[in-house]
Amino acid sequence: MKLLPALKVGDVDPVGAAIGSVSLVVALVGVYLAALAQRPPAPTLAEAVDQLARAVAARETDARRQLLGGHDRTIDVAFDFRPSPAHLAAGAGRHSRLNKVVDYYHRLSPRRMVVTGAPGAGKTVLAVELILGLIEARDAGDAVPVRITAASLDTELPIVKAVEQWLRRHLRQVYQLTEATARVLVENRQVTPVIDGLDEMDTGERPGYGSRAAHVLLAVNAYQHGRAKAAVILTCRTAQYEALEELRVWAHDAARVEIAPVDGRQARNFLTARATDPARWEPVLTAIERASRGPLAQGLSTPWRLTLAATVYDQRDSAGGFVRAPAELATIGTTPERVRDHLLGVLIPAAAALTPPPGGADVERVHRWLAVLARYLNTNATTGRTLGGRTLSGTDLVLHELWPLAGNRPRLVSIAIIVAGTLAGAALMLTWGGFSPFRLAVTGAYTATNFMSVWVAWRAIWPRTKRVDLRRLRTPASRRQLAVGLGSVLVVALGFALAVGIRAGLAVGVMLVSGLVFGFVNRLVFRFTEGVVGVSGPLDPVRADLASGLVFGLVGGLLLGQAVGLAVAFTAGVAVGLVFGLVFALMFGLAGSRYVALLACTRRWNAIWLPWRLGRFLNWAYEAGLLRIAGIAYQFRHRELQDYLATHPLPDPATARS
Repeated sequence: MKLLPALKVGDVDPVGAAIGSVSLVVALVGVYLAALAQRPPAPTLAEAVDQLARAVAARETDARRQLLGGHDRTIDVAFDFRPSPAHLAAGAGRHSRLNKVVDYYHRLSPRRMVVTGAPGAGKTVLAVELILGLIEARDAGDAVPVRITAASLDTELPIVKAVEQWLRRHLRQVYQLTEATARVLVENRQVTPVIDGLDEMDTGERPGYGSRAAHVLLAVNAYQHGRAKAAVILTCRTAQYEALEELRVWAHDAARVEIAPVDGRQARNFLTARATDPARWEPVLTAIERASRGPLAQGLSTPWRLTLAATVYDQRDSAGGFVRAPAELATIGTTPERVRDHLLGVLIPAAAALTPPPGGADVERVHRWLAVLARYLNTNATTGRTLGGRTLSGTDLVLHELWPLAGNRPRLVSIAIIVAGTLAGAALMLTWGGFSPFRLAVTGAYTATNFMSVWVAWRAIWPRTKRVDLRRLRTPASRRQLAVGLGSVLVVALGFALAVGIRAGLAVGVMLVSGLVFGFVNRLVFRFTEGVVGVSGPLDPVRADLASGLVFGLVGGLLLGQAVGLAVAFTAGVAVGLVFGLVFALMFGLAGSRYVALLACTRRWNAIWLPWRLGRFLNWAYEAGLLRIAGIAYQFRHRELQDYLATHPLPDPATARS
């Protein structure tokens, strides 16, 4: 006795479909629970604070070494209290020094401090010393100071909650904290913001009342801890801060201090402690002490330039001889500007000789590439350009946000590839093996879905990076569990499709289940990887975004290719899977694909030329002491270096040979 009629092509077996549905649901729930079991328990507030303190200390220790030119010697600069018109912090002393800045800060009530000084005076170094000193001296319950570059702040946010949102975003982006952990830390005021480079937010030396810097100060004034002002530290050039004070905008309940210029005694102490052979510096030190207001003394009156001079003139050749003699500074220094430009001109050759550039690049190429980036930043800084509601940074080189350097071409290229891939996949599905209404319907559905994604991608001026961090898969047990989970999902999905029907019915079943499996894998991967605590570098967001695109492109291509292979032919499934896998990868890794498109649009035959492996080059420049890292951005080691390269697209042969 036949319980069911014989199946024809395209028919559906209801019993098999029901069994397949139940088994699929059971498998999905099982793997989902396995993924949840792999998640680490959320840390307590005290544990989260301690973890953050360790991560900040490691990051700022590395930043300190880099700012000091790979050395550990600092100049013990002096600073003086400069009272603002009103609303001052209590406990501010009249004078102090770098090596006592932690004690000075601890005496303030509330603990709010503004560090000002001339360009190169050592504001960032003082801020880093304060951060490390506070972490070393912290007791249980003390807040962790976290440095944020001012140029990265979104001044479109409402003033009342702006600082909290800046901090939360920074903790998630740079220190990879979860949203919940970042919120708890900020709400409990366990993080002290150290806003570095307020002067770099606007063009010119006199920011107006509506400037971005003024917005930050107003937000800082609204930042409370209970009924009192919350702790905060700021750095800014003296001229810009005083211009804002004239407009009656300053940090309330804060102590403003100004770093004093380096005098001859400080210069002698620093070079004697740092130089390999201090006697070589005697002509320079004697000239500075004899003419304390002369061009050489003024040209070397900041810690930045003294550190730069020590770096350049301590360079040695392969035989151990010194490449340059410091005494030449006494003859070059007819003006402070000539001293500055000479030091900046020989910095890249000295850095390249000490740390050879990757790929065999010569000094001229290194100079050209850095000059392209410097000109882009200076154009942003001097014009205040905006794009998509965001002011383009004049200091930060964030890889996945660097595509406007080549105009709109990278955006157009990435969208064009997605459109071309969608159309190519649709053509393959329609023409391979002949035309049919079923194939037309399936092709139309997938094409429409992809073009909706294209529309979303076009509107996303600044796509957010996605993170697939598989560091939790380092143990064999974790890798085995995830492999079993994903394998069971795919096997049950195929079994469900087989239960649905034969041939056309099979293809329909696979396609129906593909969407469910694809969405589940999406959530599974993020569930499995969220909660990983670490520190992000400038290369990490692009790598993670490209990795997420590859993961979802692989899964989407496999599922769609399987469906097409069953409905049409195996070769058709492979071709369509590859094409749509590429499309999925580009759409899910849109921020990373914009970066790749930028590299394609900045080749040597274009007016704008950058190396193919830009990330590797920028990382070399950081290790060589030409760039520094701030959050997930590269910055030029000093604004003077950026300005010099922006106005000198080619190296000066005479300077480079000197």
